Amino acid sequence: KNIIIYKIMIQLFSLITFLLFSLSNAEQALNYTASPITRDQIMSRAQVWVDKKVPYSQTATTDGYRQDCSGYVSYCWASSTSGGGHWTGNMQEICTKISKADMKKGDAILLPSTHVLLFGGWIDSDAFYEYAEHQPGDVCRKSTGSYKYFADNGYFPCRYNLVSN
Repeated sequence: KNIIIYKIMIQLFSLITFLLFSLSNAEQALNYTASPITRDQIMSRAQVWVDKKVPYSQTATTDGYRQDCSGYVSYCWASSTSGGGHWTGNMQEICTKISKADMKKGDAILLPSTHVLLFGGWIDSDAFYEYAEHQPGDVCRKSTGSYKYFADNGYFPCRYNLVSN
């Protein structure tokens, strides 16, 4: 009888240890603090997923980030990986709205709760390079976009709060 009680106590101790360890890791993930990042670092990170042709997915992850539009921008900005990165509904917690004239490589174009893409620089007064995970069946890619198109559809430019230059 004592042996059975002893075995049960060992199993309970193991379970309690596991649960405490899990809670500790969860707390660390929730308390994650991102560090400042340069525009060159952002653009280098952006190119990594383009080169890998990471496929769009709202459930799969690469490097700890969801393979969708907001997971990709979160990855580029090296923001928190908690939950696979930020999503378009809470990205304004980590970025600030800016004007078109202030846009620089590494900023983003956001339509809250809908879509976000990374700004890669101007081609002319309207056309720009965009880096994005757009939709299922697509892969992460660099392409060209029209600022007028996005602005006319409610998007606005924003800057990551921890960009250092």
